[in-house]
Amino acid sequence: MSPSTSTDTRRRALVTGASGGIGAAIARELAALGVDLVLTARRRDALDAVAASCEGVKVEIVTADLGKPDAARALWEATIAGGPIDILINNAGFGYFRRFDEVDWARDAELIQLNMTSLVALTRCFVDAHKTSTQPANIVNIASTGAYQSVPNMALYAASKAFVRNFSEALHDEHRGTPLSVTCICPGGTETAFHAASGGGDYSWIANASTKSAEFVAHAAIRAMLRGKRTVVPGFFNKVSCFGVRFLTRRFASRVATQVLGKPRFELPARRGI
Repeated sequence: MSPSTSTDTRRRALVTGASGGIGAAIARELAALGVDLVLTARRRDALDAVAASCEGVKVEIVTADLGKPDAARALWEATIAGGPIDILINNAGFGYFRRFDEVDWARDAELIQLNMTSLVALTRCFVDAHKTSTQPANIVNIASTGAYQSVPNMALYAASKAFVRNFSEALHDEHRGTPLSVTCICPGGTETAFHAASGGGDYSWIANASTKSAEFVAHAAIRAMLRGKRTVVPGFFNKVSCFGVRFLTRRFASRVATQVLGKPRFELPARRGI
């Protein structure tokens, strides 16, 4: 089920949160496979830079703020105006590293909208578009190792990623044996701007040792997608921690997460997003 490089059958992918980090790296991975791209995020200048690095394929840019209600539907309509979408990469998302009661509701509402509601809305658009299709169709949803347990100081973020994981795995099973495949990727710490934007803590050596590059995660994600995998945790250390947590009580696992992630920084940066 590898993407074709024929101009007549070339596949087309929508990548959200494509202005940096994992999204940008996935865009380059897909471009290397000959997949045409629609890149979306809030920052046009950053998207232009990513588009320039995706050589040999057609790249379109649609700026959108998926943290706003109804933005997903508008994005989908703008995207399919240029042709059908065969691959959907739901990567856009953000989190913060703070006690839940120390953050204003507006930021929480945006997190819920971006990490869950818009992801579900785009997924619904994609699934509806492929109900009668006999051609391969792929969804990749980016979750987190935080999807495997509660994470103090990232309570809402981790909960949103648990939602993404459960939602993705159920969709994968619903569509087993059909041309539509759903893959969930659960990265651990990744070398992106996420940590600075979230006001990340003074991470322990364990957290730092398990951190991977965005390129590593992107390569694992696309390889898993092409193989029709259900859920993939990139990185050996991350795999071990996600497997091992099932042998701990939930309370103890939560306390371990607190030790691994350290304390929040003094100031939470203003929300910028991707």
